Amino acid sequence: MQREAKTDPSASPQVVKPWWHRGAGIAATLAIGCVGGVIAWLTHVPLPWMLGPLLAAAAFGLLGGPVHPVREARTFGQVIVGASIGLQFTQALLLKILLLTPLIVVVSLCSILVGAINAVILMRLSGLDRTTAFFATTPGGVVEMMNQASRYGAELEPIAVTQTMRVCLIVVLAPLLVIHFSGSGVPAALPVPSVPWLIFIGLVVLGAIGGYAMAYWSLPNAWMMGPMLIAGIFGSMGLIEGRGPNLLLIAAQIAMGTSLGTMFRREFLTRLLPLMLASILVVVLTAGTLAAIAIALAYALALPPATMVLALAPAGMAEMVVTGKLLGLDATLITGFQLLRIILILVLCRPAYLLFRRVVG
Repeated sequence: MQREAKTDPSASPQVVKPWWHRGAGIAATLAIGCVGGVIAWLTHVPLPWMLGPLLAAAAFGLLGGPVHPVREARTFGQVIVGASIGLQFTQALLLKILLLTPLIVVVSLCSILVGAINAVILMRLSGLDRTTAFFATTPGGVVEMMNQASRYGAELEPIAVTQTMRVCLIVVLAPLLVIHFSGSGVPAALPVPSVPWLIFIGLVVLGAIGGYAMAYWSLPNAWMMGPMLIAGIFGSMGLIEGRGPNLLLIAAQIAMGTSLGTMFRREFLTRLLPLMLASILVVVLTAGTLAAIAIALAYALALPPATMVLALAPAGMAEMVVTGKLLGLDATLITGFQLLRIILILVLCRPAYLLFRRVVG
């Protein structure tokens, strides 16, 4: 028997903590992420500075440790990554993405269809109502899907759990899959000089202003797209060439990885364990299906399979872009696919849900 959709009752008032208490919590959580990054680097884990912090923060949270949300740190990471990727945009690359737009539209429709099919599976496995299941499996942003779902009376907690599992599992598994399709190892990235610190920091400041403006208008991935747009203007005009300093890119990875890891809480292993297990199965089915589509398209269009796997991966845009960049893949192509996919999903999510509700009784 499926449970009826229900809204969360009025939440209990939260105690406002002093700024120094909150700052200490953020610093301690980031310290856990740094330790995880160092351990992953010493043990030669792929993408150590992102996967290490993610796994360390997740393990600490699942064990009941007092992890603290570090949303501001993830914003910092997105700004740094956006500025660095934007410098790689050229007019030729923009034209390439434009020519691939029809393909991106088709792939976005396929991802919504895959999500709807897996919503039915999640309903059968967990007993969730159709509204909650649909928004839990639609491969959009976590916050965006929860905002959309709240309008239709869905349960927000299962959506948060399933969407979190989707993003984090794919961030962990995608590098391994990419390395597999890259042959014996990761393709060597072309040597690109770093932009001088002062110039890059100035670019980051301008990008942060652009990110704030886009966030004000509630545009998707604002804190990454704003810096990317600003840096792309300078890069495409040949005014600034290169990439971000290595130390800043490592700090960005630690911030993003730790932020993802803090989404895991001890209740995932207690009260929410059945839902988490069902979510894992659905995530594997979603990621596997889209990876198969990506590989088929890569061979049909003579594109690198590893790049296409990340371009179609239903995870966070920032995480997939930085993964592609660090593995020496075409991060700009991945950006184009991921950005247009997210925009189309946000636009088509409501009509897709109404159709799903009519078809699935």
